[in-house]
Amino acid sequence: MVGKIAQGLMQLAGGNGSAILELATQEVTSLPVTAASGASTSNAEYMAPWLETESCTSCDECTKLNGKIFAYNNNKKAFIQNPNGGPYQDFVKAAEKCTARVIHPGLPADRSQKDIDKWIKRGEKFN
Repeated sequence: MVGKIAQGLMQLAGGNGSAILELATQEVTSLPVTAASGASTSNAEYMAPWLETESCTSCDECTKLNGKIFAYNNNKKAFIQNPNGGPYQDFVKAAEKCTARVIHPGLPADRSQKDIDKWIKRGEKFN
């Protein structure tokens, strides 16, 4: 049922729904993540990135920054085609460049990336 809903939403956004369908049907697991303090945390602190596709102004900033993460639908409105297509910092940079302010980087599941605390802080105002 979740897969059909996700597929329908992607069709409305202009995609075929295959990427969302795959994500929606994957088994959810709790992976350990290394925090800046070195302590292990769970991905309970993870917040998926999101994009307000209907309000996109087609400025090309996000798709130029990372075409593996961001793509345009049939209406030339941006959407997140692959949330694992690049580092968390690309979501933050895209949110900073977005003229319509419709990109929300969420919070990363992988806290082991270099300078991750800095990127989380920079991304806070966009969530």
